[in-house]
Amino acid sequence: MDVTWEPPGPGTWERDRSHFPPTVSRLMIEILEDAAPRGIAEGFDLVGAPLATMDVRFVNGQFYRRLVPIIGGGAGSRRPPPNPVVRAVFAVHPRLRRRVRTAVAAMDSGVWNAEADRWDSEWKPDLIATNRRLGSVDVASLDQPALADHVAECIEHCRRAAVLHFRLHVSDLGPIGRLLAATDEWGIDPVWVMATLAGASPSTSEAMDALRPIARLLDERGVEVGSLDDVRAAGADVAGLLDDYLLDFGGRLTTGYDLTDRTLLELPDVTVASLGDPQLLDEHTTAERAQRRGDETLAAVRQQVPDRERARFDELVVEARRLYGLRDENGPLTVEWPTGVLRTAMLEAGRRLAAGGRLVSAEHVVNFGGDELVASLRGQVGPRAEAVATRDEVRLRRAGFESPAHLGPEPVEPDLAALPEAMREMMSISLSVLRLLEAADASAPTEGVLVGTGIGVEAYVGTARVVTDADEAFDRVEPGDVIVAPFTVPTFNSVLALAGAVVTEQGGLLCHTAVIARELGIPGIVGVAGALDIPDGVRVEVDPVAGTVTVDPTVARTM
Repeated sequence: MDVTWEPPGPGTWERDRSHFPPTVSRLMIEILEDAAPRGIAEGFDLVGAPLATMDVRFVNGQFYRRLVPIIGGGAGSRRPPPNPVVRAVFAVHPRLRRRVRTAVAAMDSGVWNAEADRWDSEWKPDLIATNRRLGSVDVASLDQPALADHVAECIEHCRRAAVLHFRLHVSDLGPIGRLLAATDEWGIDPVWVMATLAGASPSTSEAMDALRPIARLLDERGVEVGSLDDVRAAGADVAGLLDDYLLDFGGRLTTGYDLTDRTLLELPDVTVASLGDPQLLDEHTTAERAQRRGDETLAAVRQQVPDRERARFDELVVEARRLYGLRDENGPLTVEWPTGVLRTAMLEAGRRLAAGGRLVSAEHVVNFGGDELVASLRGQVGPRAEAVATRDEVRLRRAGFESPAHLGPEPVEPDLAALPEAMREMMSISLSVLRLLEAADASAPTEGVLVGTGIGVEAYVGTARVVTDADEAFDRVEPGDVIVAPFTVPTFNSVLALAGAVVTEQGGLLCHTAVIARELGIPGIVGVAGALDIPDGVRVEVDPVAGTVTVDPTVARTM
């Protein structure tokens, strides 16, 4: 099949493979192409960034993004304006002068703290309440008009939550970047600086820690668990705790971010396996153990800070820890839970539409747009079943497409020199933190030894389980395995709690893999070139201090 890769607009569009496969659903494309530019624009306006927004488009199912400059964002120019022009425009243009004043105020006041305050007092409670309310609806019991209304409400909730998701991601980089910039001045290794943040992201281990009271009761009563029915049979109190757990975590997407991915409710064996984790019987929660590691590292790093700078260091750490935690709470509450609730409603809609002849297969429901789905449920005009089936064929064919890394002109490293001071500082900090999401330059691998950036202090030997995504990981990973993947995202969290170590081909010190390895206390190596060439099922040693993954030499020669 001939595939063309045309840029969807002016400027350079860079590919992002870390969130969605090219088989992404039609409705998710609609939500993201609307919500991402709106949310990022809100965030940029708040901090006075020299950018208008980040535009998002899917081309042949592949996610592409473009940062839109506040000057010349709609033009087709291949180059940004010359520095003298940029300086002159910022000096005389009323809108840009206001933008500069906003940037100065944002840096001086620490606007991210106000965002965190609103998250704690307003946005987070509202999200939890709405997610619980929509997730507790028994969709099978609704009549057709009520199901249509429920689906429409779930779609709108996903849109609003996604806008907030992207808005918050503008603010959550600032404090971490300021801490890293200061400690870099003092000559402190960023690996150890990031380790001081362990324990600041309790949402990473929240689902596992929520199982602790259930696991303890099962242990006290000597119950062997082979299914969730066994858990419920252990007593009304245990059944009630399980229901509460599934209300808060069962409806969340678990194997990915798309509406085609599965929720925890669809994977009961994962909850059963998690209940067998002996750490649930430990005196301390996962979050408490992570906090202890973070505090110990913090004390050691603080000794490297010049005496006169320690008060400043303490302030920077407090801010960084707070926003580090918000960064990881964001996704589960604004994306995984709302989208999981919508998926549950869509599955019921698919069953009914297939039964009524509006779909060839119930699974084809993921090929509807939002308005189309609601209209079809209401018996109004919508796409024919055969047309939706054709869409599904086209969607699935995308899995084999080879997409270019960028569309349009070659990417150009931004020149910050012409920006006003506050904007220059803000962009410099943001770019330095964004680089920590990516793999650092590593030493060349030798036979049987792959190299990356390590997280942790203890080596681990286990069986390598090479997977391409969270869905495969849930199907194949056994407790104690070393998960080897291109990258991980929060949908891996439940299965990573069972792992002995984790290795990824992509990522840096601030990527999801690094964060969860710190929180769970498991060794991790990120940015490992050639990681996916490790043969599945072989024994490997993961040494985070050396930053190496060592494969049995007799097997390594076949890699």
